[in-house]
Amino acid sequence: MPSVTRKTQAGRAERRDQIKTRLLAAVEQLLADGQNFTELSVERLVGVAGVSRSTFYVYFEDKGELIRAWLTEIISELEVAARGWWSLSGDATWDDLRAALNRVVLVYRPHTTLMAAAFDAAAYDPAVREQVEEMMQRNIAGLRKHIRAGQSLGAVDATLPAAQTAAWLTWMAERGLHRLVRDAPEEELAILVDAYTSIVWNTLYAGARGR
Repeated sequence: MPSVTRKTQAGRAERRDQIKTRLLAAVEQLLADGQNFTELSVERLVGVAGVSRSTFYVYFEDKGELIRAWLTEIISELEVAARGWWSLSGDATWDDLRAALNRVVLVYRPHTTLMAAAFDAAAYDPAVREQVEEMMQRNIAGLRKHIRAGQSLGAVDATLPAAQTAAWLTWMAERGLHRLVRDAPEEELAILVDAYTSIVWNTLYAGARGR
């Protein structure tokens, strides 16, 4: 029989998740309206979310902790999508790569607004900055491993410096997802994915095996 303590903890966690969902929806709404996350006050945030200020501080120390809680969840989701690319075999085609990158784009696209808030918060919140940096470094490490494995198979251009190429591609993708994918109409999204695929294909694979 569950203890009263466990029931209480479960109830608090559920309540925190509910409050977090409402607050994050308010963040997205305010940012979509042109607000800047850095300048967004807790007062304004809780007003839009319909949450009292005291309730906010029961569950979150500040805006940064709210974003960190969201990042903890979304980082795993994004990494799973990225592994679809990193796990491609040595005989993968351009179409295989496109399918893998399309999954990354589709997973990232609903979260572009909050991800932008995370990068804004990283500018002044050391804890958020550390979390964002860890996310990017994990992505770079995953791609670096893929590049080196592909080079050993003759599927990736052997002349490329794996670490530096992985870093460039990862940071360029992050900016592209934020600046291009974020507000792209549906009819343009496929074109963006095609372009992204060609950039990656021509950088990593074309020189080793052709399209």
